[in-house]
Amino acid sequence: MNNMRRKKHYKVKGIAGVETYLEVTREETEGYRILIRTYAEHGSVKESEEFISFHLFDACVRTGYLTECREAVPA
Repeated sequence: MNNMRRKKHYKVKGIAGVETYLEVTREETEGYRILIRTYAEHGSVKESEEFISFHLFDACVRTGYLTECREAVPA
């Protein structure tokens, strides 16, 4: 477990008018702690900290639901 690595950011495949980004903040024994930021068309931002298992995270990347990006900034 190495918490000093560069934090990785992912764009979540979502719905029109809403952009959601995920930041891996910490690796744990069963998965990752992640920060999720959702930006809506009208300018609101929602943040939540969650846990995601390695298995679910890998499935999301493999299926294209999550795509790695440079940083979590809406277009």
